[in-house]
Amino acid sequence: MTESSDFSRGQVRANGLTFEYVEAGEGPLTLCMHGFPDTPFTYRHLLRELADAGFHAVAPFGRGFAATQLPPLRHHVHTSVMVADQIALAQALGGGPDAVLLAQE
Repeated sequence: MTESSDFSRGQVRANGLTFEYVEAGEGPLTLCMHGFPDTPFTYRHLLRELADAGFHAVAPFGRGFAATQLPPLRHHVHTSVMVADQIALAQALGGGPDAVLLAQE
């Protein structure tokens, strides 16, 4: 994990891919998913606020976005695959029944 003043970077294996992410804080998981053409850095200010509020805020690079591993079939990403990614990420990151999903399009 690489540390910065506002957040850390890490990797986790979920739904068959290695996802890179930025994170801050400890506590219940808040999974912050970005849309196109944004990146996890869209959440750079919110990560710190969520951490200060007692959450483990994680913003992964979504499927098809560097630095996350590229899927073998790059030409087709169905919404059901992206939902499966989010479920697998929440499980891999230790999210429980109190986990929160934040998403923007």
